[in-house]
Amino acid sequence: MPYAVELFLDPATEQRVRRIWERLAGIGISYLHGSGSRPHVSLAVCDSIDTDATIELLNRFAEDTSGFPITFSSIGIFPAEQPVLFLAPKVTIPLLELHASFMDSFEPMATRIWPNYAPSEWIPHCTLAVACPHECVEEALSICREEILPFTAEIMEIGFVEFRPVKPLHSAALCQS
Repeated sequence: MPYAVELFLDPATEQRVRRIWERLAGIGISYLHGSGSRPHVSLAVCDSIDTDATIELLNRFAEDTSGFPITFSSIGIFPAEQPVLFLAPKVTIPLLELHASFMDSFEPMATRIWPNYAPSEWIPHCTLAVACPHECVEEALSICREEILPFTAEIMEIGFVEFRPVKPLHSAALCQS
């Protein structure tokens, strides 16, 4: 099963995203609502991982990285057979540098990192709907468009999960500045 390294959001933003997941579940897009997943911004996804080394890396990362704000400014779609809808944060140089630095440390302990998480390809996002059937896209977008944007959230924690089904494996709070 694949693994994902994720940046977790402040409790108020987490609840805000969960409310969207709940509304999307009401129109049949229910995976995230019932998955056990936490709202997040993924840093990396890979096919396999050295779990002990990843735990050590995340603990060091959390000790060396202060929590930071992220501003969600738009809604996006990854086109696919069944599209993915997401909240898109404003992309900043510090966010891209944080991702690239993390990936430099993470690559040796992961196998087959998914190409769209390479620093040159990464599009930061907070997933709202996965496997969105084409007949639901318009209604799902309508639900997502009701969210007042932009809004600022706080990245507070880093963790990793095994998924489908989602199984949390470890998380660490970022240091407070």
